[in-house]
Amino acid sequence: MVKKRFRVIIEDEIYEVEVEVEEGLSDIEMLLNALERGEIHESSSEVSYSFKQLSSQNKNVIISPISGKVVEIKVSAGDEIKENTIVAILEAMKTQVEIKAGKDGKVKSILVKEGDVVKQGQTLIVLA
Repeated sequence: MVKKRFRVIIEDEIYEVEVEVEEGLSDIEMLLNALERGEIHESSSEVSYSFKQLSSQNKNVIISPISGKVVEIKVSAGDEIKENTIVAILEAMKTQVEIKAGKDGKVKSILVKEGDVVKQGQTLIVLA
């Protein structure tokens, strides 16, 4: 068993979660297994979770919290965005994940496109 720590934001409340899981599971599998015991809101036949951008060393980037496929980019270069604006939607294991901006800003560049497969921690969007 492996212990992993996650920071989860649910309805603007931040929770530090420590999960003990078997090795070999991806971070999203671990988190989904842990969240099964809590309240889950279903959107059609798929479960949808919302991840607010967690802090990174460079506050002007929006990074992927999971490995997955880019389903939709919801902003364009030059757009002015507010904190909590949904900027992209990723999919992992048939789960839709909303990626939100962690701060107000202007979209400088978008480094991925719809259909791309991204890794956890990969930069998706750069803010000016």
